[in-house]
Amino acid sequence: MTFNVSYSKYFLNKISTLTDDELMLIGIFIFQFSNNAFSALPGRNKASTGVSKKHFNRIKQIQYAIKNNLWHYHVGHIKYNQAKSFGDWTSEYVVHYQKLNNNSIRLVSYSKHPPFIMPKPSTLI
Repeated sequence: MTFNVSYSKYFLNKISTLTDDELMLIGIFIFQFSNNAFSALPGRNKASTGVSKKHFNRIKQIQYAIKNNLWHYHVGHIKYNQAKSFGDWTSEYVVHYQKLNNNSIRLVSYSKHPPFIMPKPSTLI
């Protein structure tokens, strides 16, 4: 089975600002997805619909995440917190992506988390 990764223009511009370590970790995520899709990923991978109940614009944020198929993956930068089981490790930074289907994703942004910042519409272009 073939797994595909594509990139938004915003993401392609963003990667020029990242450290070698960040680029390597994102590259590992791309490699792992390209070979095994979502199986065997060490970091937490989840839909971006889990907006805090305290967020003032929660419903709109959830609707936006659903409409744009937004997910995020903890890449391990600066390092993984391995307190939970493999596959649920968290880190300070996440890569945001659109899950186009089970075989294709589109990387759209990269940011610190927490706080969780939903990718803006301009990052999806």
